[in-house]
Amino acid sequence: MHPVSAQAGRDFGMRLRLVTLVALTMLLATSTFRPHAATAQTGPRGFWQLRYDPSSDRVQLSFDDYDERSGHSGMTSFGVDAALLQGLSRSQLNDARGPVRFRLVRDAGTITFNGEIDRGRGNGRFDFAPDPHFPQELAKRGYERPSSEQQFLLGLFDMGYAMVDELKAQGYNRPSVDDLVTMGMHGVRLEYARSLSGLGYRVGRTESLVELRDHGVTAAYITGLASAGYTRLTADDLRELRDHGVTPDFIDGLAKAGFKGLSTEELLNARDHGVTPSLADGFRRLSYSRLTMRDLVRLRDHGVTLSFAERERARSGDSVTIDELIRRRDRGDRY
Repeated sequence: MHPVSAQAGRDFGMRLRLVTLVALTMLLATSTFRPHAATAQTGPRGFWQLRYDPSSDRVQLSFDDYDERSGHSGMTSFGVDAALLQGLSRSQLNDARGPVRFRLVRDAGTITFNGEIDRGRGNGRFDFAPDPHFPQELAKRGYERPSSEQQFLLGLFDMGYAMVDELKAQGYNRPSVDDLVTMGMHGVRLEYARSLSGLGYRVGRTESLVELRDHGVTAAYITGLASAGYTRLTADDLRELRDHGVTPDFIDGLAKAGFKGLSTEELLNARDHGVTPSLADGFRRLSYSRLTMRDLVRLRDHGVTLSFAERERARSGDSVTIDELIRRRDRGDRY
């Protein structure tokens, strides 16, 4: 073996330092790149579609989102005022064709949309950037800090500071963050809570709000019942009437047929037993002017149709009573 000269040792040392420097530079470059890639994936992303309705100046947004970290995906759709879409003018919504970029800013974060629009319809990709201050602000209000997925959903459904403050002002129990997400997904948002409160309905628990919304009890439905004379109903009354299909139009139709001021129980019985406004009006026209709702329910339960009553009266004259019609129908009379 030949001894290594001092010059060769110095050259080797320089080469070693150079290789080390290059390796460190590559490592730093890689380290700098990876957090950037992770930052780009911090929030859910996915696809969007929109449809603009000029008559209401509202935009129906549909989302198909995917969280690359959790694997969560989901689809949802809701309407927003066109003015909330920053960077997308009404002229663009009405007439534009081409690329667009706009934002929807929520307390929980910002949804950025990139894509194409074609005269009131559009589609593309979206990204969600969570607001870093949002978890702390919720914590100040007594809530637990949301997960990244929860924060996205709270932003998507606009369950922000105004909503949680409104629930507190109305005396509701403080829901969990997961409950807030559920409320948003079921359409129990700020406008709904305020609309019910304005009509005198503060039902105490957010679960009850979700239940009412799921059963189709809206401010418009409550107002319609009030216009028909049904006020100061309980939340249970509202839900039951809505579940059984007792609508303001149904009540109005019965009233026009002469059945006014029915109790909620009578309305429910009428709907459940298939008593319709046309049936009630038809028997009135056959000169059964003293009919009660109980009579109509009995006639319907025994299968006494208007055509059957008309035939029996034509055969026997006007003296055929309700009880007689039922007896004849029960024994199978056809003529």
